[in-house]
Amino acid sequence: MPAPILQPVDLVHIIWNDKKYLFFGGYDYHRLSQHPKVKQSVKESTDKFGLNCGGSRVTTGNHPLHNQLENTISDFLQTESTALLPTGYMANLALFEVFADKDIVCYYHPKCHPSLKAAIKMSGLPKFVIPEAIKELDKHIKEHSKKPCIITDGLYSFLPPLQDYADIVEKYEGALIIDDAHAIGILGDHGRGAVEHFNISKKHLLITGSLSKAVGISGGFVSGLAGCVRAVRDTIAYATTSAMPLPMVAAAITSLELLKKNTELITDLQQRSLKAKQYLFKLGYDVPVIPSPTISIIIDKPKDVDKLRDLLINANIYPSLISYPEKPDYFRFALSSAHSDKDIEKLLGVLKKFKQ
Repeated sequence: MPAPILQPVDLVHIIWNDKKYLFFGGYDYHRLSQHPKVKQSVKESTDKFGLNCGGSRVTTGNHPLHNQLENTISDFLQTESTALLPTGYMANLALFEVFADKDIVCYYHPKCHPSLKAAIKMSGLPKFVIPEAIKELDKHIKEHSKKPCIITDGLYSFLPPLQDYADIVEKYEGALIIDDAHAIGILGDHGRGAVEHFNISKKHLLITGSLSKAVGISGGFVSGLAGCVRAVRDTIAYATTSAMPLPMVAAAITSLELLKKNTELITDLQQRSLKAKQYLFKLGYDVPVIPSPTISIIIDKPKDVDKLRDLLINANIYPSLISYPEKPDYFRFALSSAHSDKDIEKLLGVLKKFKQ
């Protein structure tokens, strides 16, 4: 089935099938992709530098703006160094190219992003799903005596036990890799993601991510220990990939600076997200009450899928049913900084009616 064609008309509405709907989809949680300063930075960069760098970062495509964005990411996340790549998917591939010849064993969260699973597979490293019981993970590591590399997203519809993972990594002098694409700009007092939320030590930590979520732009990165980041820049994945387009680089710099200066955007969205999830939990929805803006509603019965879809359409809310590789179909709603309290109440009203 072809994907629906959606055309934004303002920060919270789209046109679908020639009709205007309230929109709770997408990942642009603070709508920074449409911020006037971000759009102005794109225009100025395009006018000055054009669109294409004409090469990879190690040949003829390296530009001062690329270095500036890397420094901006490191400053935002408070890490030693950052390597910029065109996509988050490519960032994970490059990182595991570094690990491919290491004497380590990978333990990955079963719900981690497909790009992480693909990267682990391509590395050829021995791999296991992280056991639910941390004692079982500890026991397994003791049996083979190799250093563990624990791999997870920083944020799912729930929060993974990152502190437990960090403690295991510390104990065995291993590595903790967190793809924090969905948590950066969302969790933590300053929006530094799950690492800030859990106050995770950076001693054995590498963060990967995408600038396409709360940052609202595009691009990927590996950030953390300077030595590991240098190794990423020596990979084939990094060396043979065209450099990120400069207008997007300029936009990402501006967006991150806006997030850094306007932390109330982040904390306000956390509070409103918690309030909405507390309400849904009381209605009987299996929704983890955490300060993230996404709300996932899994429905097993086809007739109930149609019922919720019809209720949403009748309320002029776009029915964001998601079909994603390796996951069951589900309704996914995302609150944003741009939604009014009235917008959110309208969505919650539909979900309440669906439960009746």
